[in-house]
Amino acid sequence: MNKNIKGIIFDLDGTLFDSCGMWHDIDVKFFKKRNMDIPDDFNKKIAPLGLNKAAEFAKREYNLSDEIEDIIEEWHEMAIYEYTNNVLIKPYVKEFLEHLKQNGIKMAIATANDDKFYMPCLKRNNIFEYFDYICDVNEFKGSKNDPGIYLHAAQKLNLNPNEIAVFEDIPNAIKSAKNGGFYVVAVDDLNEINLRKEKKELADMFISSFSELL
Repeated sequence: MNKNIKGIIFDLDGTLFDSCGMWHDIDVKFFKKRNMDIPDDFNKKIAPLGLNKAAEFAKREYNLSDEIEDIIEEWHEMAIYEYTNNVLIKPYVKEFLEHLKQNGIKMAIATANDDKFYMPCLKRNNIFEYFDYICDVNEFKGSKNDPGIYLHAAQKLNLNPNEIAVFEDIPNAIKSAKNGGFYVVAVDDLNEINLRKEKKELADMFISSFSELL
């Protein structure tokens, strides 16, 4: 990686957390309950949005009769259980974070997730203490379809975009971070194999495992 990097901004789901398969399972159950098959590109479309905007999108796009609040509550109940009890971090994540800490690299999280979900997972996997700042949907109301969330996190780290690497797993988010002037590392996810080619084309670097950076 670039020796001028002084800070790193991490996405959570699909990047540090091995959770994309969990969200897919939740979505499958959600649509099955309504006698529907999950749309092929559903995850790709909602991944940058955050839960509230994703619920609005699902209701509008698929003509659901449910109220938005009920959709959110249903997703809440399933997701909280999984994050609290089952979701793990990806291999070598903790070792990489420790390596960064030992080298004085500032670390932040920029996620479209909500702290009621990710916080139990961060703490259960013993990586919460590594981060100087966490930006989520409660802190920043925009989506990852533009670079605002990364610029906000960079400001909190007191660094310029050209001093920061952003780690992401979703093409739209990779593109947004690049547009913000950041060095971008695309992280592979076995639940998103069909996105590999696009991620490699968009990012400055592509990794299959954090072990490659150690």
